[in-house]
Amino acid sequence: MAKEVAKLFSGIAKLGIFQPFRSRNFSLLFFTTITGSLGEIMMRVSVGWLALELTDSPMTLGLVWATRSAPSLLWGMLAGTVADRMDRRKLQITASAMFSACSFLLGYFVMRGWIKIEHVFIVTFIWGSIRTFEGPARQAFIIDIVGREGAMSGISLNAVGLRGIGIISGAIAGIVIYVFGMEWPFFVITGANVLAIGITSNIKGVKARTAAIGHSLWGDLIEGIQIILKNKVILALMVMSAACEMFGFSYSLLLPVFSRDILSVGAVGLGMFSTIRSVGGLVAGLALASLGDYRHKGQILLGLFLVFGVTLILFANSTWYPISLFLIGIVGITAAGHDAMQQILIQLNVPEEHRGRAMGIWQLSVGFGVLGSVTLGAVAEEIGASLAQSLYGAVMVIIFVLLVLFMPKLREL
Repeated sequence: MAKEVAKLFSGIAKLGIFQPFRSRNFSLLFFTTITGSLGEIMMRVSVGWLALELTDSPMTLGLVWATRSAPSLLWGMLAGTVADRMDRRKLQITASAMFSACSFLLGYFVMRGWIKIEHVFIVTFIWGSIRTFEGPARQAFIIDIVGREGAMSGISLNAVGLRGIGIISGAIAGIVIYVFGMEWPFFVITGANVLAIGITSNIKGVKARTAAIGHSLWGDLIEGIQIILKNKVILALMVMSAACEMFGFSYSLLLPVFSRDILSVGAVGLGMFSTIRSVGGLVAGLALASLGDYRHKGQILLGLFLVFGVTLILFANSTWYPISLFLIGIVGITAAGHDAMQQILIQLNVPEEHRGRAMGIWQLSVGFGVLGSVTLGAVAEEIGASLAQSLYGAVMVIIFVLLVLFMPKLREL
């Protein structure tokens, strides 16, 4: 299986923007990105729908997504430090195994009729913790394989895999829930992650990471904190990422509310939102990969941030499903593009030996989504989902102006 996958992607590599596929290891890693993303997106759709069905509360949805984001805030720096000290391939295998166990248990509890919202919170926290440790290891592992000169293409193509499979995975989740029942998406997720374990095991010849002689885990963690304090570029990127997580990416938690209560399209409609959002992410990934080592990366990042906020305002005020689908596609482009550019710029602005910790810093900023999720859910419960989402989009536009005025280094990247 692994040989066939590598051969397939090496053929694709003959196209210029797909140069990283000349590497067998990158081809295999890309395939695990697809299987992992299938599970991740199905998990988001299924957990969101399950929580809404169990509680009928936007506030609870906000708390569920806050629980998903909290581990990034708690363990983000530690996860980056671990990624610089351990074998990144083994970290990803371990993460896939743990995620398989979590999704299987959740599906089993639903099937037996034992499921309660407390179980959703527990599994969601574990799920978030797993992804917190897996993320920095995967992003740093990409550059281990393709090198710093291939960072733009490698990370962008990884984003293509993440979002590309989402074109079908969100819809699959919605259809599976509708046709077979609430438990079955979780069993599909389990299978996808078991497949990822097998493929990752066949990645060979990438240098394992070990701690520098005389350095302790605590010493490396302190060094990572010093990166934030001394590197103004990294600090600016972290502030921008935290703002985007709080006021931009938190929109996901309200999609079940828009689907059921505003647009009346149900679980299948929710799945289609995920599909179209992923189409947008695919477009963003391919566009960034085609740019190669483009000079004005900071300007792209700022532009994506602004359009993200404006589009969220428009989406919040749409009452016609086709228009909402189009707007969520634009959201997908801006969100995926912003994510990829953040990861590229952070890793290119630190020394080689700090790349894992640099991604831990990014993971830490992702954790600020906790605040966005909790407050957006609470505000939506009081004033309605549409007005709450409009306010968050407007805050993003205001933050864009502040970033341009007070963090000029971002424009120079």
